[in-house]
Amino acid sequence: MTDLLENLDTFFNPKKVVVCGVSPQLTNFGKTIVQNLLEFGFDGEIFSVGTKGGVIFGQRIYQSIEQIESRIDLAVILTPARTVPSLLEQCGRKGIKNVIIESGGFSEMGGEGISLQARCLAAAKEHGIRFIGPNCLGAINVESGLCVPFSRVNRDLLKGSVSILAQSGGVGLGYLRFLDEERIGVNKFVSLGNKVDINENELLEYLIHDRHTKIILMYLEAFTDGRRFVEIASKCDKPILIHKSNRFEASAQIAHSHTAALFANDELVDYALEQAGCVRVNAMSDAIDYIKILSLPPLRGTRLAVVTRSGGHAVNAADACAHFGFCLPPLPRDFLEKIETRLKANVIRLQNPLDLGDLFDLTFYESIVEETLRLDNVDGVLLGHGYRAGFEKGDSRNFIKKVGELVIKYQKPVAVVVFTEAVEIDYLKSNCNIPIFTGLENAARALKLSYSLASIKEKAPASEPLVEINPEKAENILKKAAGQDHLLLHESLRLIENFGFSLPPCSLARSSDQAVHAWQELNRPVVMKINSPHVSHKTDQGLVSLNLNSEKDITNTFEDFNEKAGSQDIEVLIQPMVGPGSEVIMGGRQDEVFGPVILFGLGGIFVEAIGDVVWRLAPLNRSEARAMIDQIRGRKILDGVRGQPPFKMNELEDLLIGLSQMLADYPIIREIDINPIRQVGDQPRLQALDARVVIECSL
Repeated sequence: MTDLLENLDTFFNPKKVVVCGVSPQLTNFGKTIVQNLLEFGFDGEIFSVGTKGGVIFGQRIYQSIEQIESRIDLAVILTPARTVPSLLEQCGRKGIKNVIIESGGFSEMGGEGISLQARCLAAAKEHGIRFIGPNCLGAINVESGLCVPFSRVNRDLLKGSVSILAQSGGVGLGYLRFLDEERIGVNKFVSLGNKVDINENELLEYLIHDRHTKIILMYLEAFTDGRRFVEIASKCDKPILIHKSNRFEASAQIAHSHTAALFANDELVDYALEQAGCVRVNAMSDAIDYIKILSLPPLRGTRLAVVTRSGGHAVNAADACAHFGFCLPPLPRDFLEKIETRLKANVIRLQNPLDLGDLFDLTFYESIVEETLRLDNVDGVLLGHGYRAGFEKGDSRNFIKKVGELVIKYQKPVAVVVFTEAVEIDYLKSNCNIPIFTGLENAARALKLSYSLASIKEKAPASEPLVEINPEKAENILKKAAGQDHLLLHESLRLIENFGFSLPPCSLARSSDQAVHAWQELNRPVVMKINSPHVSHKTDQGLVSLNLNSEKDITNTFEDFNEKAGSQDIEVLIQPMVGPGSEVIMGGRQDEVFGPVILFGLGGIFVEAIGDVVWRLAPLNRSEARAMIDQIRGRKILDGVRGQPPFKMNELEDLLIGLSQMLADYPIIREIDINPIRQVGDQPRLQALDARVVIECSL
């Protein structure tokens, strides 16, 4: 275990804990912390500190940390914010290296709170202290009996394998309550608060190595370092569920480029979490359903059997299965004939979904579920069971317990959906060794998650593109542009050319005569574009003109550009007209949270209106590049429609890999659009027709 992980382990497994801010008063929160430790059976020593001294739970309250003779492993501070820096100094002199600051009143309050928080961090660094918080609810380790939140926690909290990291103490306690009600065991809990020192990335790494934690649930309002988070999570083979709030910005500074206009931070979070192999949830109920399914064996295929006691539930279950991409394979004829012999009225045609509304022998019902799990063409079961508490209660309870045993025996998941009174649901959750769902749609969605996680392949290494790359020439272009904030159009095109993009021939003209000469050299219809670093929507401003094929057209267009640009000293780019074809966009930017990120989608003039784009963190490997291509809604267009030639998928992958590497290698590139990239029938390669690059003012 690394030094970092050993240090963090002390937060969960201390031998001696001091609580600062304790008094005998009935409403004292420090007293509640001590009470939680006692009731949870903390197996170490507990010390209390309060300025007025006294006695609590038969133990002395010290007036200073330095009065305690014993060596302390962990200090928990809950005192007014103004007193915390000096308490950290006391901890430092005492040799305490691990602190949880539960006090509020720091940067979240602004003003003086910001300076107090800075003083806390400075004191901690001076004495080599690591701390969680401030403005947090503390930590719990059910394994060791550590429980230091300042609010009361259920002393009968079930020990299990789910560990929680929550930026909000209130939301974290909500998850604890939900998991407790569902009788799903908890292992560790940390309320992160302001994350001034120890953050979610360090704690995530700890939980990944923690042998008692099997499932990690995180609630975050912001990432401390999104790229580092993805790096850590990508290496984890445990399920990580992320409830990321703070999804929408009331106002955002958006630069005038396609890439920036298409950028949506919350969508990027979706793609980044997907890239890391995490599961995003947007509601507590979804998280609980997912944790339920993850306590079952993984679903290793898409073939489900649906077993219910209601025709209506069977139809709803079939709809849910179809919605989430499951198939319902036919059940063997001899199996169905065996069931038919036990039906009463024999008025139901048996199939998959299996409607057993005419069967009332729940012992035989058990054998049906078992026989279904034995089938080679069934990967899992969606089971719906309804009953009244006053009728079939005992048999139904035994049946559901038996299903839990069958799951263990056959190592296939059964998502059990029960329709009954609330008191019965509570009984089943507390007494059956299988999670209980209360909605068919919820259960099917959870099964989809189980299959998705079981299907995730090992992350592939970064890939080199097959197209030719010349980073030295690209770097020279960027160096020559030092001091600018944008590259000129022709510089942008030359830059991407050195990362594998194919361009049509082009010339620059600073007069109408030069423009005419360029047209004559090309000897075909041309496109004229303003060569200005600050114009991204050139078509909207009338600064792109197509299909020019006479001296008069060229001269008039040049003069028109002069007028629209408000200058007699313009430069234009002359390109040959490229044939029609389908178009895509590639782009990227340096994100404040995730670092270099890359965009791909359908391109052209409607790109912002349609917004069919996906994002990934750069650099990409080949499987990630292919996933981006396959994920856009208009994916079929790339295969060629209405006579258009298909895109060459390997070339698209190569270009995405090359562009992503450029963004990763050259952070001076703040933003880039390459739009459109066109597949033209008579060209051997894709043609990049336009590009815009925003750079930092200095290399």
